Amino acid sequence: MAEIRTAIPEEVDAYLDALVQKGVFSNKAELVRAALVSYVNATGTFFQGFDAENVFAPDGRLYQVEYARESAARGGTAAGIVCEDGVLLTAEIPGKSKLTAGGKKIQSLGEHLAVVFSGLVGDAALVVDELRSAGPKTTDEAVRTTRSTLHRFTLSRTQRPLGVAFLIASLLDRKPKLIYMDPSGAAVETFGTAMGRGAPAAREILESRYRKMRLSDAERLLADLFGRETPIESLRVTT
Repeated sequence: MAEIRTAIPEEVDAYLDALVQKGVFSNKAELVRAALVSYVNATGTFFQGFDAENVFAPDGRLYQVEYARESAARGGTAAGIVCEDGVLLTAEIPGKSKLTAGGKKIQSLGEHLAVVFSGLVGDAALVVDELRSAGPKTTDEAVRTTRSTLHRFTLSRTQRPLGVAFLIASLLDRKPKLIYMDPSGAAVETFGTAMGRGAPAAREILESRYRKMRLSDAERLLADLFGRETPIESLRVTT
C-alpha cells in the first residue's frame, strides 16, 4: 500500500491522539484511512469512477444513462395523444425574441410520421437526421431506427448517452400509434403521455381525462396541459 505523508496542525494531531486513546482505532493512520473510506462512500460515484465513464456500477446502474434521462426531463414540456382519427403532438415553444424566431420541437418526417423531443437540441437533431435518412415504411422500422441510434451511445465508454427523449406519432400502419422513446433506447407504446419539466402535472391530467376522442377534442385539452399563457406548437398526424 502506498504511504502518504502530510503535515497537520498540532491541535488536529492532538485530537487524533485522543481518538486513538479511546481504543476505537489502534493508531492514527488507521483512523485517517477509515475517515477517507467513509468520505469516498458519502461523496458517491464521482470518486468511485462509475460516472466518469459509461460503465456499469457494481449495483448494475449506468449513471451516464440516468444523467441523460435527467437532461431529457429538464427539457420543455411535450405531449402526445392518440385519437380515433390520428395522433396529436404538441410542445412548449422555446423562448424567442425580436432577434430569434425560436426553434421547432415537432418534426414532420412525412405524411404519416412525426416526432417531438425533450432534451438537448443537438442530440435530437442527430437522431432526427438518422430517422429521416432511414425513411421508415412502418412504425416498427421507425422505432428500430430511433432505438438503434439512442442505444448506440450507451455502449461506448468514451461516448455519453444522448440527453433526449422522443414521442413518435405514426400512422404508417394505418392505425394511430404513439411511442415514447427513452434515452436508453427503451420504447413504450402509449395512448397519451407527456415528457419534459411539466410532465408530471400533464400526465396526471391525461390519466384523469383521457378517453376515446377525436383530434378536435384532444386540442381542447391543451390549455389545461400546458397552461393558457404558455405558447405551444402542435401537429396533427392523420390518415
